[in-house]
Amino acid sequence: MRLPWLMLCLLWTWAGCSGSTKVVRLDTERGAPVVHVSRTGGSAGPVALDADDVRQAVARLARSIRPSPRAQDAARRLFEVEPRSGSYVIDVQRRRITPLGPGEHLAAEQSHADVEMTRAYLRWCGRTGRTGDCLGLLKESPVIAGDARFALALALAKGAVLDELWEAVKDMANPEALVQAALWTAATYALLWTVPEPSTKGVAAVLTAALIFYVGVDTFWDLIQGFQRLMVEADAALTFDDLRGAGERFGKVMGRQAARAFVMLATAAIGSTGAALGAKLPGLPGAAQAAVRAKTEVGVVYAAVGQVESVAVVADGFTFGLAPGAVAMSSRGTATSSLKAWKSFSGFKKAMGPAGPGKQWHHIVEQTPGNVRRFGPEAIHNTENVIAIDEQKHQVLSAYYSSVQDVAGGRVIREWLRTQSYEAQRAFGLKTMKRFGAIP
Repeated sequence: MRLPWLMLCLLWTWAGCSGSTKVVRLDTERGAPVVHVSRTGGSAGPVALDADDVRQAVARLARSIRPSPRAQDAARRLFEVEPRSGSYVIDVQRRRITPLGPGEHLAAEQSHADVEMTRAYLRWCGRTGRTGDCLGLLKESPVIAGDARFALALALAKGAVLDELWEAVKDMANPEALVQAALWTAATYALLWTVPEPSTKGVAAVLTAALIFYVGVDTFWDLIQGFQRLMVEADAALTFDDLRGAGERFGKVMGRQAARAFVMLATAAIGSTGAALGAKLPGLPGAAQAAVRAKTEVGVVYAAVGQVESVAVVADGFTFGLAPGAVAMSSRGTATSSLKAWKSFSGFKKAMGPAGPGKQWHHIVEQTPGNVRRFGPEAIHNTENVIAIDEQKHQVLSAYYSSVQDVAGGRVIREWLRTQSYEAQRAFGLKTMKRFGAIP
């Protein structure tokens, strides 16, 4: 049996703990950890990411990456993990065990199932227009085995999202190496979820925090359990179709939006430190919505995500180890947030009351149905996006947004804006408010 029995025990244990929203504890090593109670219950769906926005972001990130020819080994070094498997030469007389070097393999006969799966994988690469070992799975073994099985299943789980990754880097000098780097970074990181008492540190901790902010606490928990099931099924797979089935089942757990976030964040993590990854996150698509979730669902200031030092998975949720400045604190010392968000504008107004004499509430990023669907209601109806401005200024802004302008390419401003990202809409809104004197 390839998979340790401990893995199955871990799966059974966690399966019994999956029925309720998970608790988030914030530990700054200053007294007892603070328990954060999510305003959303942790059940909000992943941040909605536009495919074009993600492709552009991945292409931008990839320009600064120098991929290693041994992507799996580079991913291990990134996350500071030891190889989980390998081949060794044993010298009984000298009592010495020597690991084989890169590209060296034992002459032992490979199993028929592994050989056939490897052939099917190479045929699959050819059908996708990328010949040879297109995902770099055969650098450490002549057949698809060990962690390469899980990486291949993960690639198959992403489906069209993997195609989007290829599309983003296809015009670069070495697109195959970039895709392999992203895949092995994602796969090696996901393997950290499967050890007993999982805990991530350094760049892996920042990646964990960012992914939780993008997909939500409950969805992230589902991803952990889903990947563990993927490992069991991938290890037992006898054919390429078996492996594809395992990947597709995990793909349904992950969903398209979470997969896009996973690929984008894994690409950002390549070659980064925790602090460097934290510095990249605010410029990525969906960062504004992730910032809302970071405060409302986890109690962490998104701008300080690089200060997340560790994230531990415990029986009832997650414990964040972080610097004091990363926690949103109230004057009483309990986890809270100056940013508050609601699922509707009526909920916002009920909680916040009137805008004030001679004033009206104004959405910087407009509350159009399309924006609410794309970005989520909490990203629209929150105390950083809805502000009180002079009633007359509000009317002037509304009229401007309904007008045809050159800046919108001869289109109505409001119609043009709805095609833009959240970040672009917010930047335009703030600029326009200053132009018309609605804000200093």
